Amino acid sequence: TSLPEDKTPGGPTCISEFAGRVFYGGFSGEVTDGDKRSPRMSSYILFSQLVKNTADISACYQDGDPTNKEAPDVIATDGGFIRINEAYGILALKNVGTSLLVCAKNGVWRVYGGSEYGFDATNYVVERITDHGISSVDSLVVVDNTIMFWGQDGIYHVHTGQNGGWLA
Repeated sequence: TSLPEDKTPGGPTCISEFAGRVFYGGFSGEVTDGDKRSPRMSSYILFSQLVKNTADISACYQDGDPTNKEAPDVIATDGGFIRINEAYGILALKNVGTSLLVCAKNGVWRVYGGSEYGFDATNYVVERITDHGISSVDSLVVVDNTIMFWGQDGIYHVHTGQNGGWLA
């Protein structure tokens, strides 16, 4: 049989380093040579394996064999992807403290480690901070482990609150 190639033209438009890995986002929603099951990459963030050398920077996949009956599992140092269903038009990825902030046209999300030791391929959390998105990547500024940006209806400051949670 002939399988579709599922190509997304253009590649990522935003890249950031976070937790010893490289994160890629801002893919177009277009698919060439795909079918109805082809993923629309506009809501995906890819992340590399834990970087130990330059070859790891583009290794956004599982190191082990997922078809192996003895050890098919993803391990903490593997690469992979995060799908943020609600996000569209991802314009920037910003490393802010212990978080990666995903800034899109329709909101800002926080990606961070789901445990005390930080982000890894098997243990992470994605939470929406605000549904007010950034109007342009040029309007985004990192200030003292926070971000500020122009939205469609005002200027927003994304920061940690008194209880440690993030808010806008």
